[in-house]
Amino acid sequence: MNQKLTLMKIREVLIFALVIVGLAGIFYKPVFCYDILLHLKTGEYIAQHNYVLPKADSFSYTTGGKPLILHEWLSQIVLYSVHSAFGFTGLRVMRVFLELAALAFIFWAVLQLSGRFLVALLVLLVSAYLFRTRYLIRPELFSLLFFTVFYIRFITARRSFSRIYYVAFFLLCVAWINLHPFMIFTGVIIAIILIAQMAMRIRGVNRWFRVTELPFDPNILFLLFLVASLINPYGYYIYGYIFGATPIVKQFVQEWQPIFIGLQRESFRAITGGALAFPLIMKGLVIGIIVLFLGVMITLYARKIRWALEDVITGLLVSYMAIIAARFAWLLFIPVLLVVKYGRLHIKNWRLPERLKPIMLMLLCSAVAVAGLYWVNEGYHRIPYNLRHEIQVEKYPDVPVRILQETNLSGRLYNPAGWGGYLVYYLYPDYKVFIDTRTHLHGETGVVASMMIQYQYPGFERLIEKFDFDVLLFEKVFGDKRLFCSADWVLIFENANSAMYLKNDDCNAINLNKIVEYYKENNVPFDPKKGFELEKLRRDKYLSERYRLS
Repeated sequence: MNQKLTLMKIREVLIFALVIVGLAGIFYKPVFCYDILLHLKTGEYIAQHNYVLPKADSFSYTTGGKPLILHEWLSQIVLYSVHSAFGFTGLRVMRVFLELAALAFIFWAVLQLSGRFLVALLVLLVSAYLFRTRYLIRPELFSLLFFTVFYIRFITARRSFSRIYYVAFFLLCVAWINLHPFMIFTGVIIAIILIAQMAMRIRGVNRWFRVTELPFDPNILFLLFLVASLINPYGYYIYGYIFGATPIVKQFVQEWQPIFIGLQRESFRAITGGALAFPLIMKGLVIGIIVLFLGVMITLYARKIRWALEDVITGLLVSYMAIIAARFAWLLFIPVLLVVKYGRLHIKNWRLPERLKPIMLMLLCSAVAVAGLYWVNEGYHRIPYNLRHEIQVEKYPDVPVRILQETNLSGRLYNPAGWGGYLVYYLYPDYKVFIDTRTHLHGETGVVASMMIQYQYPGFERLIEKFDFDVLLFEKVFGDKRLFCSADWVLIFENANSAMYLKNDDCNAINLNKIVEYYKENNVPFDPKKGFELEKLRRDKYLSERYRLS
């Protein structure tokens, strides 16, 4: 019997290791994030200035002199240091480690709560799919791990916390608030616990909610959280900065949009509402988890199995956050953990009839098999690509940047917000950008102006005149040509993802001559009157590959 149990555990360890290796290959995807290069450049800027944080922005000519609060400055230094030592490969390895560490904690927690390997494996695979919304290399990765560890450590704790736990929590929060502002949500969880404790003192409340004996003092934790959250270079101002940016990002940034917005062309272009390309599977999973959470809670209450008030509030809050903002879908691992936690109590208090046990086991095995087959299919297509490519170059304006570097055109450059970080990384200080993804810094006016020009809404010509641009760099969205036709501008480059124009006037004559000479040196046919002839140049295999024309 012991030999069989040992063999089973060995098999489980091997299966777990195989799953982790497969997920590592999938998470090791090429670098693509509109923010990462801006974070790297900011970290480099801080390091070059003796680690003194800048007080004003210097990357954009539209925000010069504006007060700058770097609420993720420590992450930017860490990301820059890793990149300086190990390149983009180091950043990709770091992402794999942070995400897999968080998933391993979730797996361990479910194993502790349920004692069932298949249940833990299913939750691991489901959580990994939820985490796919946060694959991007950015400061939020630190919050992904820290919050997972924080929450799991609290709901699985059985022994009273010693002083070392409080010290570790305080130090974690001090580092965390300077890495990423999501640390503030830790205070929300502790505040919910305090509110639940106070509510339980009201007569009759304990009839509806179970009393939990906490292994820690939430009052001390909340005090430590408040003190730690102020240990940053900006003190109280960091709160106003974070919450002041929220209305803007909710309105314009895609990942802050509700997950149920469809991916229609019109809604994507709408200034007051974007659309995140969430696949149908993700939307179904989000709905399924929330419905399962609510269904289990109602069913257990019908069988007089009470939940802790703090668990009910936290589960409902997280479910609401996942619905109103796509970027919070990964937090649904909390309702999943609560379903496992209280489902175990349900099974203990109400034993399944013997004839239902095989059916439940078959359903569980089927769920694990479906989740596993999905990841096998996902890995089969992605892993070879991930190992061959370091950066998803096709999503960046690499060729226009190369042209700007080699021609050294002068004047003001227009660029879409998403490409701002890439341009800053490769062109600063020779060029400053019009806008980048720091929505809170550029404000609503800057974001709206950028979108109106990018999508060529009525009146965009007046904005071009207002900002007195010399070079226009457009992003082609969904493969549209989106050609800008004007006698005042000449097309100087176009390929599959971008189009670049130069203002055709006397002031820009020197710039136009630079373009003519550049193409002449590189044996590229170019007529300054007709502009860049994409269809003609595509016939040349060498030029087509060099400038990624197809």
